[in-house]
Amino acid sequence: MIIGLDIDDVIFDTSKTMSEILGEVKDEELTSHKLDVMRGDVSIPAVARFLKEYLIVAVKEGEVKPGAAEAIHRLRENGNKVVLITARGEKNFPGTVAANEKALKDAGIEYDKIIYDSANKVDACRANGVEIFVDDSPRNCIEVRRELGILVIGFESEITRDSLREAGVPSINSWQDLEKKLLEYTK
Repeated sequence: MIIGLDIDDVIFDTSKTMSEILGEVKDEELTSHKLDVMRGDVSIPAVARFLKEYLIVAVKEGEVKPGAAEAIHRLRENGNKVVLITARGEKNFPGTVAANEKALKDAGIEYDKIIYDSANKVDACRANGVEIFVDDSPRNCIEVRRELGILVIGFESEITRDSLREAGVPSINSWQDLEKKLLEYTK
C-alpha cells in the first residue's frame, strides 16, 4: 500500500515546538493568531513574518514523535511505500527543504518520496496513488476522504484533537496506535 503522511504534528511534534517559540517571542498579535501560526496560514502578514523567521528554527529543534521512526521502518519493511506530503517548501518557507531533509535524516525517518509545497493534499495524494492518508488537519482529512474515497486517519495534536473528533475523522494520538491501525489495513 502507499501511505501518505503529513510531517507537522504527525512525524514531528511541531505544535509543541512552535508554542515554545511563540512563548519566547512574546508578541501579542501572534498570541491571538496561535492557531493560524500552527496551521501555517501565510495569508495573515504577522503569521507569514513569524514563519519566515522561525519555521526553520522549529524544523531544526522539533522533536520526532515517539515511535515514529521505528513504526515507519516496520511499515516499509512490510512492503508499504511511504510518501511524505507537506506544505513546507521553498515557495512559502525558503530554506525549509534542506532543514527538513536534515531533520528527517537525523531522526532516522525513512520514506520513498517527499512532496513539498503541497497546499492541496488531495492533488498530492491523487498524483502519487496514496491509498491511506494521515494528517493532523481535519480539513485535509475531510477533503481527501471526500474527493478520493480513501482511508484517512487524523493524528491528534494540541490544536486539532477536538476538531478531528467533531469532524468525525477517525483519529489516534500515538505512533503505537497509528502503526496498529495501519497494519490492520495494509495486511
